[in-house]
Amino acid sequence: MNAAPLTLVGAVTMAVGLTMADAVATPAALAQEEDSSYVDPTARVLHEAAMAARERVDQSVVSYTAVVRQRIAAAIRMPLKDRTLYRSEASHRLWWNRDAENLVQILAFREQTPVGVDPDHVDFDRFNTAFDPMNDRLFFGFASNEEDMGEPDGGDFWFEHPLYPEYVDAYRFISGDTITLALPDGRTIRAIELQVVPKVADVHRMTGALWIEPETGSLVRAVYRLSDTFDAFRDIPDLQEEEEEDLSFVPGLLKPWTAEISMISVEYALWDFEVWMPRSMRMEGVVAAGIIKAPISFDYAYELESVTTEQSLAAGTTGDLPELRFATRSEAMAYLNERAFGADVPFDSRVSMNGESDRVRLIYPQDRAFLMESPELPPPIWEAAPGFASEYELRESFDVLADLPLAPLPQTPTTFRWGWQRPDLIRYNRVEGLSLGARVQIRPQTFLGPLSVTATARIGHADPEPDGRLDLTRETLRRRITLSGYHELASLEPDARHLGLGNSLMAAFFGRDDGDYYRRSGAALEWTPPVAQRGSWLVRAYADFHQPVDVETDFALFKFWKDDWSFRPNLRAEEGWEYGGVVELAPWWGSDPRMAQGGLQVTLLGATGDHEFARGSLVGTVVLPLPADLRLAVEAGAGTVAGSPSIQRLWYVGGPRTLRGYAPLRMGGEDMVRGRAELARIFPSGALSFFSDYAWAGTFGEFEVGQGFYSIGSGLSLVDGLIRFDAGYGLKAPKRLRIDFYLDAPL
Repeated sequence: MNAAPLTLVGAVTMAVGLTMADAVATPAALAQEEDSSYVDPTARVLHEAAMAARERVDQSVVSYTAVVRQRIAAAIRMPLKDRTLYRSEASHRLWWNRDAENLVQILAFREQTPVGVDPDHVDFDRFNTAFDPMNDRLFFGFASNEEDMGEPDGGDFWFEHPLYPEYVDAYRFISGDTITLALPDGRTIRAIELQVVPKVADVHRMTGALWIEPETGSLVRAVYRLSDTFDAFRDIPDLQEEEEEDLSFVPGLLKPWTAEISMISVEYALWDFEVWMPRSMRMEGVVAAGIIKAPISFDYAYELESVTTEQSLAAGTTGDLPELRFATRSEAMAYLNERAFGADVPFDSRVSMNGESDRVRLIYPQDRAFLMESPELPPPIWEAAPGFASEYELRESFDVLADLPLAPLPQTPTTFRWGWQRPDLIRYNRVEGLSLGARVQIRPQTFLGPLSVTATARIGHADPEPDGRLDLTRETLRRRITLSGYHELASLEPDARHLGLGNSLMAAFFGRDDGDYYRRSGAALEWTPPVAQRGSWLVRAYADFHQPVDVETDFALFKFWKDDWSFRPNLRAEEGWEYGGVVELAPWWGSDPRMAQGGLQVTLLGATGDHEFARGSLVGTVVLPLPADLRLAVEAGAGTVAGSPSIQRLWYVGGPRTLRGYAPLRMGGEDMVRGRAELARIFPSGALSFFSDYAWAGTFGEFEVGQGFYSIGSGLSLVDGLIRFDAGYGLKAPKRLRIDFYLDAPL
């Protein structure tokens, strides 16, 4: 008789204590064991048992049946919110047999891309791979033991597996906590944590924790990540030659190609107190092509229905599911299709190959609409669902990784970039003109762990005063702390990214520079989330000396023939010292562009020096779905300054971020109120909208609604507001049509 699977998280009783050896090792303990891979005796015993278990090909499982559910989501990262570029959910029933062809019945499938949902398209390749109990369990059985992943290959990526004997000297192994599970019949099972830390950080090595059953050496749970960021051109030698030849046309702003795997978590369940079978797998990371960063999440869940082992065959207990026999394969597939979709639903089948030798037979309904409407379709990856790792389990796994020691770097990596090689090293504005920069970055090993030391210098053709910046950064899985010194051009509205690529193009081609600038010199200490996470908060302390700057150029490509044209004047900043601190919070809720979304942006700044003041703002955004593919977006915000602020610390409205249809600096003052409403018709790849904006700035004691400025207009949005074009018309003098192009809009 089959019992319910027992997992590490769902045990009846769980006791957590220290192992017989030392608890989690500190970096100091690691340093004391320079010549050994084992920090304590228990770690050696566990590791040797796990290596022996991995080398044994587990043929005890003859066959199993499971419903397998998988979810994928990929987004593009922007300051306001992450835009979902791709998402899919799927389910299939799998009949796996050790000695025969695998059978897969596709139960549900849904895929969404920026161009919408194609009901006729099904990615059959995603159903080829099945958990094989005879394969490596660190990779959830997806990597064959016959594939030597640990063999360096110039044309591919290899992995120095911590359970391969040849790579023992590459790691340090530390025993951790013991988890004790009480079984219903009174027996107990222990799983002991084995922490794995590379002696030297390397993209081919992992940092993580393995939970090992000491009696058998079975891997029952693992959480790990690559110990260094993967760089395709650096870490795959064959690509280095292609970069010099075939890929030389790729612009620098789309390089390098990197992947930051922040977490891979796998967990197994004990079936019938006999064999560890798959339960769930979660992978999270960020891939990047230069300025484009895309968070990716991948989820797998196995719901086991039956498992047949050598032992159950010998005992004559092969499970509760009846053994069905059919005269032909067609009869068998017809029965399975009727069981899932009904007797009147036509079906097709095809053979797919998993590798060179493994055949997989797929069964699926001819009408793909059945797959999109199936009750077996799991919810999107950002929603909780039975079988998948819970939010609590994911946080627990993340905390385990975050608490592990950082591996030292093998050497001091150095990179040098300039001009076109990075998008932030070339810009255009009416103060500097064309400004080119150069950056050198080194990553030395220190007593604090690996640091990043970055020096950036730039100079503009119109303004001969050079800019410079030095950043010292220490980053962990939880936080990024940066100490900076700088002498640089700064924008009055940092969130509007006036020194970025979009405003530079508008200034260089059309003579539209929406930024206002001043020069600051000083130092700052900044605390933010790590690069792999969205920048939803910031804490910054600084000491700045501010200086005014003037407009130094009057050239724009499509204005050069106009003798009487020039850029608008720059706001004349006040000179003086400012010592202060900033706290920013910018949470965003909702990842599905078809559902409700919302966010807040809270900014608090306090400063002393030549001007003493406190400055705060609150902006809220709500996006709601409506019938007939309509969406309504409402944004409202207010800000105030108390004390005696400098002119550059007042509030200003005008421009696409605050008041469309009007130029920047339309109004200014110690207080600010603004709002906008927008109704959009959604299409597969974007939206057409009608909007109205209102904004006022001044002193609250003199506020009157009629004194503010308001506008109407229409907009075109691509990829959930990632790219935005607006045509706004001011309803109060000066009445004129203004076209804006910018990135990162709520809708």
